[in-house]
Amino acid sequence: MKKFFKGSYFAIIMAFIYIPIIIMIIFSFNSGGTTFSFLGWDTKWYGEFINNSPFVKSIITSLFVAVISTAVSLVIGTMAAIGLSRTKSVTQKSWFNVANIPLINADVVTAVSLMIIFIVSGMSFGIGTLIMAHISFNVPYVLITVMPRLRKIDKSLLESAQDLGAKPYQVLFKVILPILKPAIITAAAIAFAMSFDDFIISYFTGGSQTNVSTFIYTAKKIKPFIFAFGTILVGAIVLVIIGWNAFAIFKQHKEQNKEAIKSGLYKQKQIHKLNLAIDELVAIIESGQIIRPTKKINLWVKYWFVNLKLKWIASRNFDKKIAKLEWKQSRIKSQINKEKRYYSRRDNTKKQLKKLNAQLARTKTDVKKAAKLTLQIEKLEDKLIFLNEEIEYIENRDELSKQKAKEIQNDIKKLKYNFKKEIKPSKKTISWYNKKIKELEQWKIEVEEGKNHYKLRLVVERLKNVKELNYNQIILLNEKSLHLYNLTHPKKSLTSKLDYQILKTKNENEKQNLIIEKQAQLLKFNNKYFFTIDKKLQDLNFFYRKVEKLKNKLNPPDDREIIHTKGFIVRSWKIIAVSLIGLSAFAGLTVAYIKNNIYDLVIGNWGEYIDPDIITDFEKKYGVKVNYQEYDSNETLYNKLYTFNYDVMVPSDYMVQKLAQENALLKLDYSKLNVKGTIDGKDLNPNKPQEGQEQVELVSGLLETMHSSKAKESEEDSKLYPEQTQSTGTILSYAIPYFWGDLVMVVNPTEANKEFLTSNGVNIDPNTNEIISTTLSWDLLWKAKDANKRLALNSDPKNIFMLAAEKNYQKVNLNKITEVDVAAKDVKNLILANNVSLNGDDLITKVSLGQFDFALMYNGDALYANQVYNHEDDEDDSNDGETKFIYGRPNKKNVTTGYNEGTNIFSDNMVISKKSNHQDLAYLWVNFILENMNLITSYVGIPSPSQSAMDEMLAEDGDFADYPDLYKPKDVYEGLSEEGKQLSFQYQEGIDDYLVDQYNNIVSGKIG
Repeated sequence: MKKFFKGSYFAIIMAFIYIPIIIMIIFSFNSGGTTFSFLGWDTKWYGEFINNSPFVKSIITSLFVAVISTAVSLVIGTMAAIGLSRTKSVTQKSWFNVANIPLINADVVTAVSLMIIFIVSGMSFGIGTLIMAHISFNVPYVLITVMPRLRKIDKSLLESAQDLGAKPYQVLFKVILPILKPAIITAAAIAFAMSFDDFIISYFTGGSQTNVSTFIYTAKKIKPFIFAFGTILVGAIVLVIIGWNAFAIFKQHKEQNKEAIKSGLYKQKQIHKLNLAIDELVAIIESGQIIRPTKKINLWVKYWFVNLKLKWIASRNFDKKIAKLEWKQSRIKSQINKEKRYYSRRDNTKKQLKKLNAQLARTKTDVKKAAKLTLQIEKLEDKLIFLNEEIEYIENRDELSKQKAKEIQNDIKKLKYNFKKEIKPSKKTISWYNKKIKELEQWKIEVEEGKNHYKLRLVVERLKNVKELNYNQIILLNEKSLHLYNLTHPKKSLTSKLDYQILKTKNENEKQNLIIEKQAQLLKFNNKYFFTIDKKLQDLNFFYRKVEKLKNKLNPPDDREIIHTKGFIVRSWKIIAVSLIGLSAFAGLTVAYIKNNIYDLVIGNWGEYIDPDIITDFEKKYGVKVNYQEYDSNETLYNKLYTFNYDVMVPSDYMVQKLAQENALLKLDYSKLNVKGTIDGKDLNPNKPQEGQEQVELVSGLLETMHSSKAKESEEDSKLYPEQTQSTGTILSYAIPYFWGDLVMVVNPTEANKEFLTSNGVNIDPNTNEIISTTLSWDLLWKAKDANKRLALNSDPKNIFMLAAEKNYQKVNLNKITEVDVAAKDVKNLILANNVSLNGDDLITKVSLGQFDFALMYNGDALYANQVYNHEDDEDDSNDGETKFIYGRPNKKNVTTGYNEGTNIFSDNMVISKKSNHQDLAYLWVNFILENMNLITSYVGIPSPSQSAMDEMLAEDGDFADYPDLYKPKDVYEGLSEEGKQLSFQYQEGIDDYLVDQYNNIVSGKIG
């Protein structure tokens, strides 16, 4: 296993990186509408991608921002690097560390900091703030990429340029920047990738701008058209890499050709080949013989076998072995000679010492000379001591070796004596004695000869063997191969048949005729070969001329006269061409960005809450441009309002209350809305529809729920707007429903789960799989948790606390701090269990794959997940054998209070901003959406507020006819308390903030 991972480590890493990309590419061709199952091959999602206007706009925005921020960051980062390189090392290091802080800092902190700066500065959030934010985090990447390359520049180059009269700007553009070019290109690639891919900073500072990452992140469901974009992006990156490498290879090949021309090796291979061919043809003409390969298969087999053996033996690299052994031999000889020289060196040292002592004895008056001689004598004495010690060691070693050899000899005699005494020894015993005696004999030889002499003898013997093996195997095989080549490639006369006939013929006249025929045939062959030689000579002359031309081009004969004759365009055409292409591409990108960002109406909506074709149809009908923005939660929408203003938004009911209370919403003029409906038997909109318009009837149950959601009006609204509807003081004063639904309990219909439900007194309708028991309670989730069931819960804080609120107080909304505290204990007990997961939009994926036992989710999401679970996107629309999830809305009666439990009925609503500058167009948008509700609800799969759309979806041939009870929110008013009848979440300032804080404290302690 260890060997497998060691040998396959790189392959495993590559698989880990590239398998997800391959899967994405495959799913981009999925004929199905989901990302969970592959239903066949189709290219429709590429068309969907091209026609998805908001997504294409986000790509254009990402490209535009990435190009500008990269260009500006390169200039700032490169100049900063050059400036820092001129400072002291301490200053340089300090500022470099400061510049690296954004890289270490968390992106979310950087994003919030930038947002606060832009708000304090009073800047309007949009493309300007987005580009500035991207520049701020791109500059450090440029700096850390360019700086190391800058440090490697030899200062002598800069000094040389200055000595030659170059001005500072010339040094910059002609010396520094060309050297930095590879680092600048790398920095540009990194900065572009970081900018194009950024989400968090763009999310907080983008305002009206949505880039690719923001669009994908806020999408409620990941559809295959996003995979199509990813595949195109991967393809573009691959093409860029291939093109870049091809250019690099071409450039390298060009440089190699230049070097070959300089060294005279250019096209020498082809020239040599042509010369060989000409020589062979000339030899054929001169000798009159040609090689005719033999037809004897046995000779060919021998020839191929010998060549194969020769290649295998040559691969063993005898030359390397011989060189290594010769080096060992030389080193051992050097050690032996060094020991021998100790005696001669000792004798020479003694002579020199004697001579210096005599000189010192004669020197009496010259003190300096005496001191110098004394130092020399001391050195020689130290040397003599060293040599005596070495010689003594050698002599002692030799004496010890003799004694050791005698001891080994005695051991050998004992072994031989013991061996003779063995009675009928076994083969194993005989082998052991022989082996032991042989080892001792070799050891004895090594001791007697001396270690170095013994090593030298072994090396010499090994060298001799290798050289013999080299000769015998390589040289002899070469000779054999040459011999077999001559046998397999024998030379025969061009006129061999005629030669044989001439020898055989005795008739002189016939022989003369054959000789004449032979000469004619030879002439014919010669003419043929001369023609071939002439052709090859032409090819040879062509190569010579080409080489000469390139030599002259590379090294002009009169360099001093030609070097400055090229014009500016000839010298700079490459730079001009690249600049023009770059400017043209940027101009096109700018035009595309401006064209897609001149809009008349700004819409803020949840991800995947509209069919993109609806936006296109609205734009065509009214001749306007729509900027369609997406967000993933009410809180995100609320935060974005600090930086940007929408014309129309789609918040949930409680967020409508909050925005209305803050005076951010326009009170609706129902005379401009083509809607009708009843609340408590009264008309919602008594006004007549506009001419040519038909009123859209809203679902009465939904209107009653929305009517229970109070919205505090500002004094300004009370004065400006008279009473126009039957909904004054509710969110209907500000909002028209877009979608609605309720929270349901969903159960995976396994046998174990069915048994669990039955054991808890819960009955199931066998036709619809709906729980029909009147004893269903949210408390079942706590029991499922204790039974170690897998729970997947919607992670919204108010949804989670709703479970405990209904369980304890039979109401959706908690109105007191004490109630929140009681609910928090139950919430903590539920969600901190390891078998309970909190999920955002990935809840749909988890349920679609059946990776759950119990789930808390919106009915529309449950419906979509169940459809995916049954692969209803397949071309076969039959539902035979489909599995329906078990679902239900709790309605258990509490014994203490006497009231039933209920569930949250939510509504996502269209509202118009009070700051909107296009209010009339906003009303047109709201009416257009309501008119096309059947298309929108069919696309999204969430219940529509339009009664006609609901009827169409639930008709016999409707999209959701198989799930009527799950698609339509349940009417659960019966048995509820007055507080419990407020089925939608209410905004309660202070209470809601406290609830969210409690939820965050609980979640922070959750592991897994």
